[in-house]
Amino acid sequence: MSLALHRGLDPQSYPDTPTGIVDRSFVSRRLLRNAVTLVNAHPRADYLGPDKLVDSLAHAKGFTGDDLAILRVSIGRGRHTLICAPEMLWYSRKFDLLELKQMAGFAGRSCCLIPESAVQRQPRLSTARAIEDACGVSVSVDQRMAILVHMIENGGKSTFMDCACAIDHPQPFSAVMHMVALGVLRIDATTELRPHSTVSLNDRSPEEAA
Repeated sequence: MSLALHRGLDPQSYPDTPTGIVDRSFVSRRLLRNAVTLVNAHPRADYLGPDKLVDSLAHAKGFTGDDLAILRVSIGRGRHTLICAPEMLWYSRKFDLLELKQMAGFAGRSCCLIPESAVQRQPRLSTARAIEDACGVSVSVDQRMAILVHMIENGGKSTFMDCACAIDHPQPFSAVMHMVALGVLRIDATTELRPHSTVSLNDRSPEEAA
C-alpha cells in the first residue's frame, strides 16, 4: 500500500542512452536492398555489386557512405551504375547529384539517378520481391512445357491461378513466378498481384523457354 501511494512522486531514472548515435545507414541500406530486388526480378538485368569508382566520386562530392545506395548492374549487354538517393537528399542536394552523375560520365560510367520513391513504389516492389524469392525454385523442363502448352492453348494469356493449376509442382505459384523471372512469362508489376492477375506469354519460342 505504501508503495502504491508513493508511486510516481519520485523523479524517474532513465537509462543513459547516447543521443548522438543515430543509425543513418538504415535508409541507404534499405534502399540498396530494395534496388537489388528490382534488379533481380528483371529477366534481363543482373546485379554486379558496388561501384567503387562512383563511390569514391560521391565521397569527393561530400556524400558519406551512408547517404546513397550505389550499385553496378548489367542490362542486356550494357553496364550501368544506379545512384539511388533518399528523398531528403534528392531534394536538398539535387545539384550535387547531377554533378556526381556528370563526373561519373567523364570517368566512363553510364549512370542513372533514381529517387527513393521510384525504388519503394508499390505494388511493384512487392511483386519484384515475390519474383526474387521464386528464383531459387526448381522447375523442370516438363513443368515449363506444361505451362507453355496451357498458355498457347489460351491464346498467350491466362490468370495467375490457372497457370498454377496447370502445373504439377509442390510450389505451383512460385513456379509460375520463377518463369516470370526467366522472362518466359510476363505480368503487370504496376498492379497488385492476385490469383486472377493476368499472365502473358513473352515473345519467345518454347524451345528458348525450355
